Amino acid sequence: MKYRWIFLLAVTTVLVLSVAASGVEPERNRYHQHLEAADKPPCTDHDESVFCTHLPLMEITTDGPVPGPYLQETGAVSSNVWAVSNKIRNYEMVAASVRYFDSETENNHLSDQPAVEERAMFRIRGASSRSFDKKNYLIKFTEEDMTHSLDVSLSGMTGDDSWALHGPFLDKSLIRNYLCYNLAGEIMDYAPNARFCELFLNGEYMGLYLLTEKISYSENGRINFTATDPNLTVTSYILQVDRGAVDPRYAMETFGSNSYQTRTKLRAGQGHIEIVYPAKSLTQRQHDYIVSDFSRFEKAVFSFDYNHPDRGYRRYIDTQSFIDFFLINEFTLNYDAPGLSTYLYKDVSGRLKMCVWDFDAAFDYYRYSEVTTETFRIHNALWFKYLFKDKAFVDQVVDRYADLRKRFFNEDYLFQYIDDTVAYLGPAVQRNYEKWGYSFNPTYNGVDYDYLEPESRNVRSFEEAIQQIKDTITIRLEHMDNHLDRLYTLCHESMNKRYNHQTEAGGA
Repeated sequence: MKYRWIFLLAVTTVLVLSVAASGVEPERNRYHQHLEAADKPPCTDHDESVFCTHLPLMEITTDGPVPGPYLQETGAVSSNVWAVSNKIRNYEMVAASVRYFDSETENNHLSDQPAVEERAMFRIRGASSRSFDKKNYLIKFTEEDMTHSLDVSLSGMTGDDSWALHGPFLDKSLIRNYLCYNLAGEIMDYAPNARFCELFLNGEYMGLYLLTEKISYSENGRINFTATDPNLTVTSYILQVDRGAVDPRYAMETFGSNSYQTRTKLRAGQGHIEIVYPAKSLTQRQHDYIVSDFSRFEKAVFSFDYNHPDRGYRRYIDTQSFIDFFLINEFTLNYDAPGLSTYLYKDVSGRLKMCVWDFDAAFDYYRYSEVTTETFRIHNALWFKYLFKDKAFVDQVVDRYADLRKRFFNEDYLFQYIDDTVAYLGPAVQRNYEKWGYSFNPTYNGVDYDYLEPESRNVRSFEEAIQQIKDTITIRLEHMDNHLDRLYTLCHESMNKRYNHQTEAGGA
């Protein structure tokens, strides 16, 4: 028996090494709803007045009015709802009842027996999206006492108490987050899982939504690492980089911010790091440990010894994770990252990894100006500015891009993925735009809905929105094919003389 296990271990090792050597992306068992959901026959036992969908269906009934998106206004309100950025976000929650319908073989109706029926706390979530007519929401499932959290599994995703409901409004294609989360999920160790669904809120149809895992720890999945123990100082942790912590207990000032190397103090509204795990059980000792532990990475990457095999950054980070994060955000032109909507996580015995979040404005859908497809940006942000000083890091970026280009960064793969997703959504797209179709108009009821500047960038139909993504993909990949090697200028000796000289002098 002992020799049998030795043989099996040897075979497994050979297979793993063969996959690595071939450059073939390992299977990650990512669930793609549009490919794997069962086909459902049309209903014949009711008329058209009955709401009927092949997608999962969520019904939320709140105990009282949904709290408004803002606490108060601190300035004048513009007629352009996107421009209203000077409001204080409201995090007040309301108790609610949630019913979730998800038949595997038949269409879903509000009169069906729900797959899940639980109590929850509910509120509007998001930043700029709070100004949209179609809101994003946060659901936190609870026990009946409305105090203790309750882990709930939805559509096969990992059970947890916290879920995000993303309502595409700026993104007229409706698919940016779904496409990019699943693309990242095939490439990186973890990306949020997501399922399309349709939503009723307090009896009103709200359109197509993307039910999304919040980035958190679960012993059954999501970010899977060693659970925290409040009796210990050393802990696994998850960090968010965004506009700053609402609760000061979770705010962090690290070596990077205190030395003015990162955006935290240089650029208001971006680059602030906060602790999102541990949450309620976080102790002051653990807070201090996390700040110290993360600062060790920053001290290494900002130092003259940044690429030293023992004292450099590679001792502290999963380099592949940082490379994949860079490539997927550069490819999709998602330039909120890494100063906003960015997560990092670290197992107590592992190295720092990165996690993606929020592609609503990817593929050149930023509001104030066009994002040229013929540029690179993330290499100059936060820690990446220093990682790209290392030629070995740039070599890995270029090699990794070549591997991804064969499949996941391939037009044929991506266009088929997009077309199959649109086909899967089917009549849900029409229903969504029966509700929100006025957003294609330049103005409606005196409100400006042309969020993108200049005006010519705003699409006027769902079909045009899908084509805009495809056109951007084609141009972007052509640019990356031809110009990714420009990143080598960042690690050239002429750019890094003082670092290279100091390293050589220190080693003499």
